[in-house]
Amino acid sequence: MGQIRQLFTVVGALTLLVGIAWVAHGTGVLRLPGTDFMPNESVWTINGLLVAVFGLIVFIGARWFLRREHPSAN
Repeated sequence: MGQIRQLFTVVGALTLLVGIAWVAHGTGVLRLPGTDFMPNESVWTINGLLVAVFGLIVFIGARWFLRREHPSAN
């Protein structure tokens, strides 16, 4: 169970970071050279927000629901 928790924690954190990067790029805060299709586009801001929320849910779910202490079934 510990390996699954670590996997979901990493996946959630990376998804959250990608979402934040998309929001920053879509709002024009972050400008990468050679990428002229994303800056100041509201589609990327909305998609990034949705991806960031999903990543946060996965991260919190991994930390909260997949914790090591489980009540016994007795």
